[in-house]
Amino acid sequence: MTSIRRIGAIAAIGALTASAAAIAPVKADELSDLRANQEVLQQRLDQLAQVGTAKPNLPPGSATIAGSFPRSFLIPGTDTSIQIGGYVDLSASYFFTGGANNANVAVPPVTGAPVASGLPLAVPVPTSGLYGQQRQYGWFRMQASESRLFVETRTPTAWGQALTHVEFDFFGCTAGTYCNDLNTATNPDTPRLRLAYGTLGGFIAGQTWVPGNDLAAAPDIFDFGGDVGGWGWARAPQIGYKTDVPWLYGASVGVYAVQPYTQVATPLGSFTDESIGVSVGSSPVAGTPATLANIAKTQYPDMALVMNWEQPWGHFQLHGMVKDMELSDGLFLHQNFIGYGGGFSGSVKPEWFGWSKDNLGFQAFAGDGLGHWNGPPGSTTLTYFQGIATNYGGAGLYGNPGNPDTATAAVKSTAAGAAAITATTVFSWGGEVNYQHWWTPNLRSSLTFGIGHQDLPTHLLGITSTSGYNKEIETAHANLIWSPVPFIDTGFEYIYGHRLTAANIRGTDEHTLDFDFKVKF
Repeated sequence: MTSIRRIGAIAAIGALTASAAAIAPVKADELSDLRANQEVLQQRLDQLAQVGTAKPNLPPGSATIAGSFPRSFLIPGTDTSIQIGGYVDLSASYFFTGGANNANVAVPPVTGAPVASGLPLAVPVPTSGLYGQQRQYGWFRMQASESRLFVETRTPTAWGQALTHVEFDFFGCTAGTYCNDLNTATNPDTPRLRLAYGTLGGFIAGQTWVPGNDLAAAPDIFDFGGDVGGWGWARAPQIGYKTDVPWLYGASVGVYAVQPYTQVATPLGSFTDESIGVSVGSSPVAGTPATLANIAKTQYPDMALVMNWEQPWGHFQLHGMVKDMELSDGLFLHQNFIGYGGGFSGSVKPEWFGWSKDNLGFQAFAGDGLGHWNGPPGSTTLTYFQGIATNYGGAGLYGNPGNPDTATAAVKSTAAGAAAITATTVFSWGGEVNYQHWWTPNLRSSLTFGIGHQDLPTHLLGITSTSGYNKEIETAHANLIWSPVPFIDTGFEYIYGHRLTAANIRGTDEHTLDFDFKVKF
């Protein structure tokens, strides 16, 4: 009987280990969540080794619904384990400088990279008799929009583990829902789909983190906007396959086809392949804007390759991508471009001075035509890092909508007009570094710095002092996080943001103090 129980324990441990090893790309937003899951899994393994296949702390013959992975339970009558989780979060931010002019113009307030990418320029621009720059000082806001809910299932099959994951938060205003006046009576924030994917063995399909977006190298911060300098913008629909590398212990390699996205900078403004165009000037109908037609086109998915190496001291990752972009009006203009780039990322447990829980994260990348593979997520089309720059729409060139109020005629589509259009891919690079120190077992701090840069061709875009195109963005964070119990994080965080436009005009730097209270379940 003892032998049978030992065999059962070994089998159970092997099944749990295989289940953990087969987990598809990392899904948690916070590195602390990953560590908590690992600790819970190790505790379950230790318990099974002591009591065999029977569940610990239960009398003989008792039924159990414990699932195959931490915080999960079995669906009765099936082999499927299910987990329901998420967290409730309140973020209270005080912008000493760099706040928004209006509280809820489009989306709930965020900090970090999205704010830094659109900071007001340091040259006063009167708007309706007000100086918008001066309204950026002393601005306070609270929001619970980051709160989220997810459901995950895992089922063993002959083809490997089948997994599903669906996750929502409440930043749905980005989907175009009317979001002004949220505080008139209450805050009716709209749910938004973050993650929705399934896996079978090493195969994955659905919306999940962009390949190479290394969450394990990312900093442990409250800021929902995050640092610039990270590879990939956030999440996207994709199909991919990941497998172990047999000749290199702890290594895996994955290849992915990702939803494409083409970003184009012009003298009149920027747009993407999802835009309706750029509103400029006036149309023949008085009071309505003319539109610079959208010529951005994507024919094929972006292709990405990721190689990851997990070791006791941390991990190291290499990643790269190649993308097809096209400018086409369906008549005479047809120009094709290839964007490409890559980089590395990782984390290290230095263990100096006996600080066994400290962690150092890093990442760096560069490429040509990267566009939003060089983030920052949550930015507007104008303040994105661009993929293509062109003179399309410039004065006297094809695409310019003209201005009937001044009798300036639009330039029509002709072979000669299309031949005068010049375009090029935009070179960009970025990087981020962060360090986490544990003062006590439940008190920790992180210090971070990120930078993103692009080289826009000013001769094509006619860059002026009022241009909103960015040349460089910097962000930094410093925090103190207290966890009175393992599933609660609270504390304060300082956020810095800096913006330099393509015309070498500085923005008003962002200086924000944030208080956060997060309860996970």
